[in-house]
Amino acid sequence: MLRRLWLLIFYVPLCTWILIPSAWAQAEARLTWLDNRFRVDPEIEQITFVVTREQPSQSVVLVAPDGRKYYADRHAKTMSWYTDKGMDIISITHPMAGPWQALGKVSINNGIRFISNIQLQVEPLPAQLYQTEVLKFSTQLTQNKQPLLLRDFLDRVQLKVVFYPLTSILSNESNESNESNESNESNESNESNEPTPIEVGQFADDGQEYDEVAGDGIFTVALNVNVEPGKYRVEIASTNGVFKRAVEQTVLVYPAPITTSFVQSHQPLTSHSVNIEAKADQTLAGSLAAYLVVKQPQQKPRIIQRSSHRQQSHLVLTWPNDAQIGKAWWRGWAYVTDSLTQRELVFRLSQQNYTQVAAVAVDFSASLAQQQAKQQLIIQNEQQQRLLWVVITNIVIVIGVLVVLLMWRRKRVVQSDLIVPK
Repeated sequence: MLRRLWLLIFYVPLCTWILIPSAWAQAEARLTWLDNRFRVDPEIEQITFVVTREQPSQSVVLVAPDGRKYYADRHAKTMSWYTDKGMDIISITHPMAGPWQALGKVSINNGIRFISNIQLQVEPLPAQLYQTEVLKFSTQLTQNKQPLLLRDFLDRVQLKVVFYPLTSILSNESNESNESNESNESNESNESNEPTPIEVGQFADDGQEYDEVAGDGIFTVALNVNVEPGKYRVEIASTNGVFKRAVEQTVLVYPAPITTSFVQSHQPLTSHSVNIEAKADQTLAGSLAAYLVVKQPQQKPRIIQRSSHRQQSHLVLTWPNDAQIGKAWWRGWAYVTDSLTQRELVFRLSQQNYTQVAAVAVDFSASLAQQQAKQQLIIQNEQQQRLLWVVITNIVIVIGVLVVLLMWRRKRVVQSDLIVPK
């Protein structure tokens, strides 16, 4: 009994001494959290604050370690400030080391989270692209070389792909170098006539279409290269001010290595057809495949799939003409392999609308009657012409006979007047 008493006397103060600092530490952490203070280390080159606010509330005021205050509409050039309903996302390049503070109705549950060293990891695009090609293209956000999985932040990130044409710019530069007497005014006009950037896609991390998993930090886009052939500077960049990142690359866009033609049928017994031809010098023989969705009047859409046989570079996809009157359409995809890079190419076949009309029945009896009427008219004209010639001929003959008779009678009268009476 005495031994147990000694144990209680010895261990209870020790446990109390251990637990009390722990409670103090937790209280201090809560107080620091409620005070909305957070420390930035000197080695951090870029940091992003994600501040969740109570509703309704205005954007927070950010106070730097030196006491300077920054606002959503008034902040330093090294900052990018994105404000949304119930949230502020503030990115700072080369932040001042020390304690920062956010003043406002900061949410007690979520509070303030900060992300440092955000990097935009982008897979390189193929150096050779094709017009109308659709390419699955991905990029990822990382924090300290680890996937960034903060959903509140990812849901507000907008990344887009922009093509900047370079072909015309390069041609202008070569023309300028060849023409030494060009004036400054013409140079300014060339700069103002630079081609307009073309946005070809926006990334998404929502688990839809080409994106595999929502919220995994991997953004995916179905890159639709629907631009004219030429040389381009491709830029992948953020667009909504959550953070500033941009990656650039130069690519060449070539004409599509496939051609597509549609032949519409106007007879019930003849099928509609889509002909797809792959260029033999750019694609592998036997690698062509196609997928069509066809919608005819008063029918559900139907799927037509075909693949080429070995050593073939063309496909013909057909569907019957059901003779139903109305609007119809077809669209689909074509797949082929690049012979140079062995890259699998995907091309979108844009929707093509057409109208099915009733077949015109040819009335042969009416045409035959018309032909007979024409023949009869021709015969009548010929008969009238013959009758006219007969009449004219008879008139000429009669006139000729009368002229001869008159001349003969006059001659006879003259001769009778020359006879001498006895």
